[in-house]
Amino acid sequence: MVRIQSLTARLLVALVAPLVVSAVLIGIGDAWITQRVVDYTSDRLLAGSVRAIAESVTLKNDHVEVDLPPWAFGLLDSPQRDSVFYNVRQSGRVLTGYDDLPDFDADAIGANGEPVFRTLVYQARRVRQSAVAIRIPGAPGPVVISVAQTLESRAAVRKTLMATVGAIEAGLVGLVALLIWPAATWSLSPLDGLRRRLAERSDARDPDFAPVAVGDVPRELRPVVVAFNSLLGQLERSVDGVRRFTADASHQIRTPLAIVKTHLAVLARGKRSAADQASLADALEAVDRLQRLIEQLLALARAEAMESDGHQAADLAACARSLVDRWTPRAAAEGARLSLQVEIAPAMAPLAAPLVDQMLENLVDNALRYGGRGIVIGVRQADGRSVLWVSDDGPGLPANLKPRPFERFTRGPQSSGHGSGLGLSIVKALAMRAGGDAFLDDVAGSGLTVSVIFPPDTA
Repeated sequence: MVRIQSLTARLLVALVAPLVVSAVLIGIGDAWITQRVVDYTSDRLLAGSVRAIAESVTLKNDHVEVDLPPWAFGLLDSPQRDSVFYNVRQSGRVLTGYDDLPDFDADAIGANGEPVFRTLVYQARRVRQSAVAIRIPGAPGPVVISVAQTLESRAAVRKTLMATVGAIEAGLVGLVALLIWPAATWSLSPLDGLRRRLAERSDARDPDFAPVAVGDVPRELRPVVVAFNSLLGQLERSVDGVRRFTADASHQIRTPLAIVKTHLAVLARGKRSAADQASLADALEAVDRLQRLIEQLLALARAEAMESDGHQAADLAACARSLVDRWTPRAAAEGARLSLQVEIAPAMAPLAAPLVDQMLENLVDNALRYGGRGIVIGVRQADGRSVLWVSDDGPGLPANLKPRPFERFTRGPQSSGHGSGLGLSIVKALAMRAGGDAFLDDVAGSGLTVSVIFPPDTA
């Protein structure tokens, strides 16, 4: 069974379907009435022809004579040119007309002068036959006048009437359906208004968790809006909880780690055996990894919680230049080189400069860990949008990671375990935080390019 997803379509079906069913039922009734009217009218004309012939029957010299009037069969004339058959009988003897035309039983006809009718097959054609019995003073028995007519004209009239009635009903149904469409659209306009109001809240840079006003919402939609408001409240509490967690974690976790790292560094300065020095070095390295992992997790939590940054804007070109200056020594120490390609400046993005720096640091760190030795940081414009990109000349993304490069804890095969696997996830979250998105351009054996595209109205 096909489910109709559109409310407008469902409303139209609910309103038009009964109308169509009613039209069909009325059409069936019209067909029955049309049949009765056509049969009644045609039978009256057939009876008129029979009576016209009956009035021409006289008795002369003890013999029944029939003087057919020329207009007797004119009553039955039609564009379809029906075939007409007749005969006049007395006491079973045909006085004039078709000898083989079936006769009515005299008892069935009666002698009251009222015509009788029947439908039969004559000469392989369906005909309608009418007969009347009259008595002529002095004649030995009743005279039976019978006229039969084929049914082509009846069928033609019935077809014309049904086509006309059907066209009128179809036109009325179509007209009503056309009138129902704007009525249905108007009836559902409160839904569109509610949609627009909710769409105005969908700005990821400044989420609005205030309840939707119920007063101006149609009564049928109020339970939905009340449930939505409840969901908004739960979401606001969840976001606030994440914000409180990140704020608390920044102090409660960083401080103990810093203390542990300081003590380990102090211990490492003293005289220790080679085994102890190796253990201390491993411990310091583990603390560094844990510290970076916590920093990355907190950064991802802050990005996904969509904390307000006061709608600050940053110049991507300036941020890129600053990062190249800061990271060039580290890149050189690892045998890599950083280069800058700025095609447009300034290139503004709706993100605070520290968040842009965080995005760039994750991209460059990712390139140093998994890419080649040549890393390019660029800023350009495409279709009115500012684009920040970082490219390396490494081996590219493995096939098994291509479907999920932005998922959490996704690491490349070159990873030594020191990476958190959160870098691209943070970049994606920050990009969406600014109303943009992040994409990968991977060519096997030719390196990887990560592009962050920002919305055009903030370029």
